[in-house]
Amino acid sequence: MFVVVAYLVGGVVGQRNLTDAQMGNGSSGQGTSVFEKAFPYHSGEEVLIQSRMAVAPDGAVFTAAVGDLVARLRRMRTVADIQSPLPIPGAITSRALRSADGRSILVSFEVAGNSNQAQTNVDGPLAATAATARDHRQLRVEEFGSASAAKALIKAYDGDFTRAEHTSLPVTLLILLVAFGSLVAAGVPLLLGFTAVIGALGLIKPISHLYPVAQGQIEPVVLLVGLAVGVDYSMFYLRRKLEERHRGCDGGTALARAAATSGRAVLTSGLTVMTAMAGMLLAGNDVFISLGIGTMLVVAVAVVGSLTVLPAVMARLGDGVEWGRVPFVARRRAEGRFRMWTWLVDRVLRRPLLSVAVSAGVLLLLAAPALNMRTVDPGSIGLPRSLPIVQTYDRIEAAFPGHPFRPSW
Repeated sequence: MFVVVAYLVGGVVGQRNLTDAQMGNGSSGQGTSVFEKAFPYHSGEEVLIQSRMAVAPDGAVFTAAVGDLVARLRRMRTVADIQSPLPIPGAITSRALRSADGRSILVSFEVAGNSNQAQTNVDGPLAATAATARDHRQLRVEEFGSASAAKALIKAYDGDFTRAEHTSLPVTLLILLVAFGSLVAAGVPLLLGFTAVIGALGLIKPISHLYPVAQGQIEPVVLLVGLAVGVDYSMFYLRRKLEERHRGCDGGTALARAAATSGRAVLTSGLTVMTAMAGMLLAGNDVFISLGIGTMLVVAVAVVGSLTVLPAVMARLGDGVEWGRVPFVARRRAEGRFRMWTWLVDRVLRRPLLSVAVSAGVLLLLAAPALNMRTVDPGSIGLPRSLPIVQTYDRIEAAFPGHPFRPSW
């Protein structure tokens, strides 16, 4: 009920996200904030109107398309400073907005609002661009700019997050099947991890109205950390309870011993992780602070679930937790011995110094590539070229190399 209510409340109140100015540091962030307030229309957008053929079309074709687009943009209060290479009523004429080969022209304008508001305000210009494209199919009419690019990328990130959910759950289930040897035992940790993620994502939304969060960044972190700790804490409990049952204890005694040992370990581990993540609150950067808040929330939800719902579910299931056994794995686990681990531990214990030297050498070898690692801002190069917004950016870059009016990525 807690997870369901948290998720529903989060969906109702919505999420408040950090703006570009809030994500900045020091004087840079302060300067961006002052700039946004002084110039409410500052998110640059450009519409590429390009011939689909290798030759430049008749001037009347361009004039008609630009005229229709400018007329639509002029009716929007969120749009200002419209510029065109053609003398169109309502637009400032700029010859620099026409390509050297005459096949491409740009119509530039500014959208009102900060980085978050501009993503909403750009819906009107995007609709105007799409309508112009439908009315002039002989031309390519596409929009690119800081607001439209951010909107498209956030949508792509959301799709990636959904795919990550669909990928992570089956892979995690497969690993747990190998660890526990039964379907139900593998499903219990997965259920706790998944509900911890859902509950935390729901709680983040109302909290974001007190402290905005980094959209597109906090969700993947919560997913990965939530699944990790939820599965981890469940395995502590479940593994210990199964071990006690196989030693001959009744179900109640086995669960009590698991709570007295693994339950305490879960609480200590959870508090330790939350304390460590609290250090991000002192980073001085709103992005890291929001990630710290999200991480602490999902760990807290996982701990609460591990200390309450998990033992209750295990008590209710009883020995049914081992239903749906995987034959080979279940038999090995019941015997308490896996030949690979036994072989490995025996040889490590025989030659501990050699084992330390070999393992340290392997770790150093794996870490060696980090010596040549350099951090850079990849810009548009690091984005998938399959995204339509990136393809539009590439076409503008090709038609107007080094164009001074082109908005920064």
